[in-house]
Amino acid sequence: MKRAIPLIFKSNQVKLIGTMADASMKDLTLKSSTSGDANEESFEGITEVREGKAIIRCDKKLNIFYNATQEVNRDISIVGVHAHILREKKDDVTLVEAMAASGIRSIRYALEVKGLKKVIANDFSTDCITSINKNSKLNGTEDIVQPSLNDANVIMRSQKGFIIDLDPYGSPAAFIDSAVHGLEDGGLFVVTATDMAGLAGGNAGEACFARYGAMPLKIKSCHEMALRILIHTVQSSANRYGRVAIPLLSLKIDFYVRLFFKIIKSPERAKESCINTSLVYYCTGCKAFNFQPLGVRKSQKIYTFARGPPVSDKCSNCGSIHHVGGPIWTGPMHDKDFVSVMEKTLEDNYSYLNTFPRIEGIINLVAEEVDVPLFYELSELCSVLKVGTIPLPKIRSAILNLGYQVSLSHIAPNTIKTTCPNSIIWDIMRKWKLQNPSPQPLKEGAGFNIMQKESETPNISFDLHPDANPASKENNLMRYQNNPTRNWGPGVRNAFKGQQKSEDKRIANQGKKRHQRKEPGTSNKSEPESSPSPESKCFKKDDSTISGEEGQEKL
Repeated sequence: MKRAIPLIFKSNQVKLIGTMADASMKDLTLKSSTSGDANEESFEGITEVREGKAIIRCDKKLNIFYNATQEVNRDISIVGVHAHILREKKDDVTLVEAMAASGIRSIRYALEVKGLKKVIANDFSTDCITSINKNSKLNGTEDIVQPSLNDANVIMRSQKGFIIDLDPYGSPAAFIDSAVHGLEDGGLFVVTATDMAGLAGGNAGEACFARYGAMPLKIKSCHEMALRILIHTVQSSANRYGRVAIPLLSLKIDFYVRLFFKIIKSPERAKESCINTSLVYYCTGCKAFNFQPLGVRKSQKIYTFARGPPVSDKCSNCGSIHHVGGPIWTGPMHDKDFVSVMEKTLEDNYSYLNTFPRIEGIINLVAEEVDVPLFYELSELCSVLKVGTIPLPKIRSAILNLGYQVSLSHIAPNTIKTTCPNSIIWDIMRKWKLQNPSPQPLKEGAGFNIMQKESETPNISFDLHPDANPASKENNLMRYQNNPTRNWGPGVRNAFKGQQKSEDKRIANQGKKRHQRKEPGTSNKSEPESSPSPESKCFKKDDSTISGEEGQEKL
């Protein structure tokens, strides 16, 4: 493949990306060369982005969206697409990027993934197509990257690709049906959702139901519930066409979720989805969750009604009421064989990525995850009983000593995913409370009711189990990363043209609350400042920031 000669510019006018914390964009004025080379042109007011093996240059006059914060999204997508091609032993495949925007993802696919014959970089903006054409020529990918000016739904249905990448700004709900219908049998569907306020909010359940056909719950594991709601939505769309969406990898990263599905044609397996689709009963007192599947297997190919509900009017642990959410997917979120292939693909081919340590940590955490729905957060469990937080190795040891499986969640530190029933979890917590009494008595409520019950689990031991610390910790992998820069987040739709506007908007919206409008001149002084969420907390040591999980372990 012939690469174009890069444009000549003054070396002190551009800053290359070194780490995720470095600037991803740098304004520069390019100087025309005196050598007369045909590949040298004169540009003014250009924003240059260097990511992976690609370089893109965007004119600020064009209405183009580039999100620097999504570098890890693009990196992990490149590794996942490459792993799927290797695993399926495919070559010369077509990849469709339905919303290419600046085109950096499509160009990077062409440069960094082996086995791609054609990458269709589609967008509905003529500015984007202009940018894709110029940048594809700059990177020497014209023979692979094919720009397309079309509606996303139309291009996904009309171009039978083996891989479809759907990364919209907001919800993908309106495009999922076209994606699962348009893929080749055995193809890969990669999708992002950034509308987390609805998908994982709890306060906007009606918006989530309107888009995805499920009600979220306001719980600590809301982001995993968001993943499982989206899996349910994709699965429902696939089943309508006699297809099955097999979740290969389901991730919550930063402010969005990113999922990988293998789509296969199988009317028989489509019927099986009912046994992996459930309602969630969540106790408002002790935070326990129970699941009501919508169907059960009667014989090898016959399914029937499930019996329910799985709970009584009041929680059997604490006597509190339940909230009901879902339906969600309660089957596996990851294919561990795919995860293993992805890990090897990363190590063999992508050591140059800026985000390599983070992706390595995420993949290892996912490989360790116990395949059960949702998780408990330790500080929340301890707050019910008004007891000091139990160290993670202690509760992991207690669960492992009883013969159950336990793991962290890749979503958040100080969490447990476990096969242990919630009644036994509370027997463990009850013993911890008895061993670590607090001077203030519990008031009537969930914690008080739990402590009044007798334990039904003998031989609970907090003695350190050999597997109390997971391998990802023993190997000192990066598992949970703090936000690397100020105002880290999804940004605005036009990240090139509206930099100043986005900053003005950020300042104007500080201190505002949802569903609350202020009249001009109204003061906010009487309103207390909102406290930071547990996920945003960090600890300082020797002027360096360490993650909340590390801080918990060091304190």
